Amino acid sequence: MNLKHIVASVSLLTIAGFAMADSGKTRAQVQAEVLQARAAGQLDTNDATYPVIPTVASTLTRAQVEAQVAPARAAGLLDTNDATYPIIASTAGPVSRADVRADVLRARAAGQLDLNETNYPASYPQASAKKAKAN
Repeated sequence: MNLKHIVASVSLLTIAGFAMADSGKTRAQVQAEVLQARAAGQLDTNDATYPVIPTVASTLTRAQVEAQVAPARAAGLLDTNDATYPIIASTAGPVSRADVRADVLRARAAGQLDLNETNYPASYPQASAKKAKAN
């Protein structure tokens, strides 16, 4: 580090120190403000409480909320956790292995799949267009 960098760093630190010291409040005043903010619940910030969501007075009664929750629970809309979120609509029914294989072969023949030796088993026949590109 040369002298110019050292002088610049010291100057900036000095200016920052003066800027922070010139708040006009005593230590006791700042401590009182911190205690007031903590009592008002404004300092508790963690994963569970950030961002602070303002409280809103509900316009629904308990019975109305319960009436909304019961059908939502019955429809499976309330169970949201790592295993169930997002809710994925179920298909019409199970598809056979032969149907899936036929769909894959049809998509490969149409050039809709990016297949190579590293991302798909070699047991399926390659599309003729893919073979032509490889040669």
